[in-house]
Amino acid sequence: MTDRTTPSASGAITTTGATPGLAAATTTLDAPTAGQRPGAVPAVPARRARVIAVIAWVMAAIGTVGGQLHALSRVAAHPEDLESPLVAAWAPPAIDALQPLLDWGDPTLVYWTYGKIWLPVGLAFLAAAILAYRARGPVGGERMLWRVQLAAYGLLVLALAGDYYTPWTDSFFLVGLVAFAVIGLGGIPLGIVLLRRGFRPRTTAWLLIAMLPFFFVITEVTSMGSAMLPLMWGWALAAESVARRAVAPSVV
Repeated sequence: MTDRTTPSASGAITTTGATPGLAAATTTLDAPTAGQRPGAVPAVPARRARVIAVIAWVMAAIGTVGGQLHALSRVAAHPEDLESPLVAAWAPPAIDALQPLLDWGDPTLVYWTYGKIWLPVGLAFLAAAILAYRARGPVGGERMLWRVQLAAYGLLVLALAGDYYTPWTDSFFLVGLVAFAVIGLGGIPLGIVLLRRGFRPRTTAWLLIAMLPFFFVITEVTSMGSAMLPLMWGWALAAESVARRAVAPSVV
């Protein structure tokens, strides 16, 4: 029996197929919006989407907690950070409360060890962003904006690897600054376009727009790595949305 495709009242596309001896499989896809390829929204394997979404959530949580340990270990290694009133307001009592997690080695060693968490965090939100990109299938100017962001995320991941896993820290730190600048500036037009074209979840688009001011606010309070966290949570939300809408062939 051949498959048939019918539009629903909401504009979604429903494909129903029947095979003798097997239960009929029904799949509902979101209708493409402006800025997407014509035809059905590109299918994303459900299992892969779910794995990426789970990893994104886990790494967002690890980054949120571990990132502050990294920031506190930096204060211990670089006491001049306490010259910032915002850092001085929270870091000393936090260091006292979490001392066993911070004094197990030389302050510089502890700082570099906790800094290594940023590479898997960056890889996780890069994977989540790529998942959202593939699921959306953008075209035209929107596709170019997506690609600029993804390239900047890749550059940031490279910087994180070089910063905490190689001896060329200073050089890769500069690479990271360039990546953050492109992410912050490029996220504004992409976020606006996504909002205008009905991207879901809207929170992700708003976080793209707000990335640049978030960067300056966050780095006044904690470590620069934590400036990734709003986007990490935003792309985790987007990956979760894709996972819930993903289509997987029915296997009986």
